[in-house]
Amino acid sequence: MDRIYLTEKVIVTPGVKKAGRRLIGLVWLYKREVLIGLFCTLIATALYSSTPLFVKYIIDSITQKRMDKVSLICALIVGVFLVRWVIAFGSNYFITLGGMKLVENLRNSSYKSMQSMSFGFFEKRQSGELMSRLTNDTAVVQMFVTSGISEAVRIPIGIATALGVVIFLSAKLTIIALLLLPAIAFIISVGGKKMKVVSQRLQERVADFNAVIYEVIGLFHIVKMFSMEKYELDRFKRENRDTIRATMKQVTVRAFYSPMVEFLGACCLAIIFWIGAHDIIKHVPDFITHKQLTLGDVAALFLGLQQIFTQVNHINTILLTMQHAYASAERTFEIIDMVPEIQDKPDAFEIPEITGRVELEDVQFQYNPEEPVIRGVSLKVEPGMAVALVGPSGSGKSTFVKLLPRFYDVIGGSIKIDGIDIRDAKISSYRRHIGIVPQETLLFRGTIKENIAYGRMGATDEEIVEAAKAAYAHDFIMETPNGYETMVGERGITLSGGQRQRIAIARAILMDPKILILDEATSNVDNASEVYIQQALEKLMKGRTTFVIAHRLSTIRNADLIVVLDQGRITERGRHEELYKNEGTYRRLYDLTQTRDIFGGATEAEA
Repeated sequence: MDRIYLTEKVIVTPGVKKAGRRLIGLVWLYKREVLIGLFCTLIATALYSSTPLFVKYIIDSITQKRMDKVSLICALIVGVFLVRWVIAFGSNYFITLGGMKLVENLRNSSYKSMQSMSFGFFEKRQSGELMSRLTNDTAVVQMFVTSGISEAVRIPIGIATALGVVIFLSAKLTIIALLLLPAIAFIISVGGKKMKVVSQRLQERVADFNAVIYEVIGLFHIVKMFSMEKYELDRFKRENRDTIRATMKQVTVRAFYSPMVEFLGACCLAIIFWIGAHDIIKHVPDFITHKQLTLGDVAALFLGLQQIFTQVNHINTILLTMQHAYASAERTFEIIDMVPEIQDKPDAFEIPEITGRVELEDVQFQYNPEEPVIRGVSLKVEPGMAVALVGPSGSGKSTFVKLLPRFYDVIGGSIKIDGIDIRDAKISSYRRHIGIVPQETLLFRGTIKENIAYGRMGATDEEIVEAAKAAYAHDFIMETPNGYETMVGERGITLSGGQRQRIAIARAILMDPKILILDEATSNVDNASEVYIQQALEKLMKGRTTFVIAHRLSTIRNADLIVVLDQGRITERGRHEELYKNEGTYRRLYDLTQTRDIFGGATEAEA
């Protein structure tokens, strides 16, 4: 299956019809609940269709002045509709149960598929649109299963039983009424096609609108920082206006065609009522059954035909619901069917333990064709070594550390851990041995304890506390209202940057990895926090193979190996003293950093 580029709205599925057939196939997985519900629907519909007959016999009994018959019929009405009440409850309950199980399955499958996708997948996609597919689209499918399927059964059964009743009452008038059905069917067909088009456009607009909201809420601090509130408000208004316009186009189509169907039905009923009244007054018998119409027949026929046309009008709603559901199912299946760019080989194996030896052999990588980012990098790192990665902006440092945990796959060469090509190992077992402290730490909404234990959920309270102490986080944690049970806000916003970073270090310490990646771990904190973080990092680095991207070159002077990258190539390697004497790129970057430390501010070379 082709990859989905949500921001470009590339259509990759075979079509809405295929998605619909697949959806119906999934419904069959819950056939017990659905079939019980549909059976109840069938009985409840048949009982409801008997209403015109009750009306006929009551009116005829009144005409005959037979109160005993009226009493009996009224008692039957109460009994029949009491039974229908119980059966209708079973219909709604079991069909909804089957629909909810299906939606649960779809959401779990979609989320599982998202979780299996590579690092690059989430860098290319809009979070808002992914959320829309996971929630809104599955909700539309749920609506179809819980109400659309039962309606799809109820309406044909209702039309058939009601049709049988009206034919019994007057075959002549029924035939006349049916002559108008083709016109109604044509209107429904045209309206359905137009509704399909506007509904798909509305879904796209809603997805874009959600993406804008999610993006701005997630980056509100940037908006505030640059005083872009008015710009974002204007952008929101434009997106909101476009969404409203798309909604009104859908409403316009629905509002035009549905009343038109009702109008045609009303015309039909008026004609039938006039002819029936004429036949009663003039004593004209039915030319097919030769029965003489009664007042009860006409009244019941009027009600029966009204039932039929009401059901026919609902066909339009069912078709629209189905089109919505099939389109949403198509979008949901796109997510479920996506093939991860990074995945285990069929014969991938577990790596239970490693020493931390890392070897890169002629590694090459590019995000886009003809734009190489890493060009033939070779490097050997022994267990326990600290390797510092330095270089100007765009040199490939960040990409380098993304390749190590296999967030991306190399397109040439290999990366080996203890002599094992990482592509031959199971991703989950391999990544267990790698700890990462990123430049910006974002925490989950939950307790501090839960965030520290995230990489090792079975850790004891004692182990969590020891990790926090090693990360110099214990003291500030104990100053919070509930200590380790203190809830942090979404993305950890209630904590300072330095506090979040120390929690990230505690998380890495608790994980106890053999390979450690520090991606500018002290770049976004104040000087006071940096002291604590630097001390915590020194503890964390002991006995581990560590790759460091440093914000300040002065912090990596003691690295066992300094690797200088420039345009994706290693241009220099060695320890601080020898590289500084060479008067190459490293010395220039180091001197720029020293200038920054003296005068303040950042330099382009460090970015």
